[in-house]
Amino acid sequence: MRRSHLTIITLCSFIVLVFACQKDTPRPEERVLSLPENVYRYDSLNGQVSFDPFEGFQVNNHKATLGRVLFYETQLSINNRISCGTCHKQAYGFADNVQKSLGFMDIPTDRNSPAILNAGLQEAFFHDLREPILDNMVLQPIAHEVEMGLEDPDYMAAKIAKIPYYQELFSNAFGDSFISRERISEALVHFIRAMISVNSKFDIGKETNFVNFTEEELVGKELYFHGLPCSSCHGGNNLNGGSSAAENIGLDRWYSDRGTMDIDPVSLDSMNGWFKVPSLRNIAVTGPYMHDGRFRTLEEVVEFYNSGIQHHPQLSFMLRKNTNGGFFFLGEDPQDTYMNELTNIQPLRMHMSETEKRALVAFMKTFTDENFLRDERFSDPFQ
Repeated sequence: MRRSHLTIITLCSFIVLVFACQKDTPRPEERVLSLPENVYRYDSLNGQVSFDPFEGFQVNNHKATLGRVLFYETQLSINNRISCGTCHKQAYGFADNVQKSLGFMDIPTDRNSPAILNAGLQEAFFHDLREPILDNMVLQPIAHEVEMGLEDPDYMAAKIAKIPYYQELFSNAFGDSFISRERISEALVHFIRAMISVNSKFDIGKETNFVNFTEEELVGKELYFHGLPCSSCHGGNNLNGGSSAAENIGLDRWYSDRGTMDIDPVSLDSMNGWFKVPSLRNIAVTGPYMHDGRFRTLEEVVEFYNSGIQHHPQLSFMLRKNTNGGFFFLGEDPQDTYMNELTNIQPLRMHMSETEKRALVAFMKTFTDENFLRDERFSDPFQ
């Protein structure tokens, strides 16, 4: 009798588990694809700029359309629960609004999800800059054991090949319906390369001598570019310093997450706490901030730079007290400079007033591109 009861309980538990899994793993037919009759123009800009955000890359509209569908395709996770768009939400500048996103099994990822935009203006990707090639980068989250879990590249292509609407999409993009890992990557690259954000209040201001700015925003602009070292790292067309570089900004005295796995070019020590300098475009909507999402608001970020930079032997020269945004030599040998600085590193204290802090935040909010956050071309095509 006791064994019979145990069998019944076990069977009931199994049934509950099966139904729970079915609830969490939607079938392809439960999500209806809705695309416009005429393909969107991904190869054109919303807004006029004085530089080329495509960096000479020719976006193919049909490949970008396919990439859009794949970006939001939950079948690209091992249990059909999440897509790239799950952790990179358009309303938040294609970042996530949580400290660390949850993977396909609801396990938190190691780092905060970075925003996606203007990929052509970046030279390497991820917080640790470990991948310089966008074609490789786009597949790594899909194959990651925590994020989407689809580690077998052949299975990746096989899953997509079973979904009827992809036959026409691949034919339009590539001339035939053959589906492969390489073609999935290429389509995603075209979509991501098309995700251009260049139509913020700041961009418009640059073209009109900032007549569209409030007095407070103008004060913040002056602080950003001249009074403080902000633009030393976050300048250039993409507000990321004009390249993809890593810096140690003194978040901690020592980091459990080392960041960039490389060697300090001056001290020759292993890098500790060096992370990618991100673009500040759309920064007002991409929080929480930093590689670990420790700061919830822009105000918290500003206060950290104002008063909270930690002593660290590899602290960015931009954030040391006596350099204030510039690298200088105390002798002819860079090693001499490093050793002199190492013995007397003092983190920069900006001593901003409350008015200045508010002005700086107000200025950074002008980096928000409202069109980009609502652009139908980049939205979820599934209903």
